[in-house]
Amino acid sequence: MEMNNIRLSACYIVRNEEKNLPISLNSVKQAVDEIIVVDTGSTDNTKAVAQNYGAKLYDYHWQNDFSAPRNYAIEQAQGEWILFLDADETFPTPLDKDRILSYLDSMQDKEMILLTRHNIDNLDQQSIFYKDWSPRIFRNRHDLRYQGRVHEYVSKSNGDLQVGYAPMEFYLLHTGYAESISADKCQRNLQILKQAIDEGAWEPVYDYYLTDCYYGIQNYEAALQHAIAYLKSGTFIYGGNGRSYRMILECMRALGMPDAEMLPWAEKACQAYPDLPEFYAECGMVLCGMGKLSEARALLQESLQRYNEGTADFRHETYFSPEVAAKVAARLGEIAELYGNKKEAAGWFVQALDYCQTNDRIVAKARNFLQKNKIII
Repeated sequence: MEMNNIRLSACYIVRNEEKNLPISLNSVKQAVDEIIVVDTGSTDNTKAVAQNYGAKLYDYHWQNDFSAPRNYAIEQAQGEWILFLDADETFPTPLDKDRILSYLDSMQDKEMILLTRHNIDNLDQQSIFYKDWSPRIFRNRHDLRYQGRVHEYVSKSNGDLQVGYAPMEFYLLHTGYAESISADKCQRNLQILKQAIDEGAWEPVYDYYLTDCYYGIQNYEAALQHAIAYLKSGTFIYGGNGRSYRMILECMRALGMPDAEMLPWAEKACQAYPDLPEFYAECGMVLCGMGKLSEARALLQESLQRYNEGTADFRHETYFSPEVAAKVAARLGEIAELYGNKKEAAGWFVQALDYCQTNDRIVAKARNFLQKNKIII
């Protein structure tokens, strides 16, 4: 195939991904002109899987540096555009070649495209615990390469990257942050980051990554320190820095810190992201803990209204999922019950069940109230 005819190359770096890789490849194989797979030392059937899909397979010696094999993969690709996926990322339905190429043709002024990811525990239930944006498509040019040993990112050698945000129809499902594997990944990434730091390769963005690593291994004090340091650095990450505020609040909860100390951080998050529903909910929950139920109720209602209307800036990552909405509605039900308004409480508990029925604690709380008050739904 002539190079000029190769519009889109799919690239992967893999190691022991015999289970995930075929799912991901099935979702892209009809839309791409070539598949590049760089293997960093698999001991299972990953290589055979790649070859079965007609991939161009390359071996690369692992050196505790994720950017190096990624850049090696780019060097093998011939497409005008590169779609770089992890093996644990897949499109929910096979990517349509005409639609993705038509979209890329409309992005003449862009160099990199971010796709939204639905982070889920498994592909069977697909219960989303948060959504984020990830740079997954970019032009095949010598001035665009990955940087960073871990949490690697696409960098432009001169000037600022021209970035586009893809329509939601091109979203990905991602299982890489599933609870069952997250701690191992965090421990691995922490070791690589420490090695880079010891060798003098410090960047302010490392505070962001160290926050995730320490949180994943339940070292909440260290995670809290790095999250605060990251926000103070003024560093920017595509998708927004809202996750750092969330980590601060989650770490403070895990450490049993007073609600009065948490409230200023929740308020700062609201000010920084005024259109996101989650931080109104965070403020409301903290105020509940402080006994300020009237103020809390207003903020919790505000969070659900914003969630229902879907007016948040779509370019920000969000963890306000149906399960979070159910927790907020259930808390509003509890507040209404405390005020003696059983009819209002029933409405909130019913709404909680409408949002989500996979959280056993929420379901039990709602059904107990409804059964106790002989309310049939």
